[in-house]
Amino acid sequence: MKTINEKLDISFERTNALDMYLPSAGFAVLDLETMGISPAYNPVILSGMITVDEDGINLKQFFATSPEDEEELLRYTLKELSALSYVITYNGKTFDMPFLDRRMKKYGLEMPDLFNLDLYHLFRHYSDLPKLIPKLNQKTLEEYAGIATLREDRISGGESVDLYNQYVETGSMDFERRILLHNSDDVKQLSRLMALLRNCNIHRAFHKNGFPISRGRITSVNISKGDMNIEGKVDAPIDYISFPSIERPYHLQITKSNGQFTINLPCEIKEKNVFIDLGFLDSENKSLLEGLPAYVNGFLILVESGNTNYIASNLLAREIADFALSEALE
Repeated sequence: MKTINEKLDISFERTNALDMYLPSAGFAVLDLETMGISPAYNPVILSGMITVDEDGINLKQFFATSPEDEEELLRYTLKELSALSYVITYNGKTFDMPFLDRRMKKYGLEMPDLFNLDLYHLFRHYSDLPKLIPKLNQKTLEEYAGIATLREDRISGGESVDLYNQYVETGSMDFERRILLHNSDDVKQLSRLMALLRNCNIHRAFHKNGFPISRGRITSVNISKGDMNIEGKVDAPIDYISFPSIERPYHLQITKSNGQFTINLPCEIKEKNVFIDLGFLDSENKSLLEGLPAYVNGFLILVESGNTNYIASNLLAREIADFALSEALE
């Protein structure tokens, strides 16, 4: 196996909305090269990632010089992933992360349960980009974003597999260079495509798909029939249940066996508006919410005239989850 490390001079264009949910360091942009699309049979031959942490921005690639190197490649990849808060992928929810998980299980390795910001998922479901371009593959998006000329690589994923087979047979350094370039250009261009997040309804996306919190992550927020329901997973679960009281007007349940938690918080309804009295929160937990336009005289408006206020709902869910879980787990 070969390891490639390269210091990068590349910038990430982040939106203010994204910064409300995800830290600006401690993450990686990830892309895999595999010998096919079946994780049951096809090995991972290359994992590439751009890591962003206190050491700066670095490109790291783990390359299997033969298919037999896969276990070592996966162990190095796992070590990197285990130090992260989240990963950014393109179609990673469907391909990269499940593929990694299946291949790691083959060697008795356990994938960390990382939050995955899948740009393909965001662009497809929470932007108008599908109406503006013929297809949502990465290279078409690069053309749309005006960054296609920054790509040196000229091969496809399928061609990369053919090149790898020839590389294994011949040991050609030119084939190796082209495979590594294909992967490094993919993660570099994906990093640049983060600029298109300004076209996405980030707050609605996180409301539907969840986001990290201090003790784990929220997986969904739902406001229905006068209740706010928050679901998620905790990093170090215990079996726990609490019932509503005047001081703590929510129901919290944590299940140790699967790490899942649910919080149910009753709200008040008036016509098509849903709101909640924040009097039960400590001043520290309440301070961020008090600066929102949806905060009025101690109440936070979650639904106004039938329309969900995603920012208010998400930030309230995070504050309640952090508040409730810290009491339960300490």
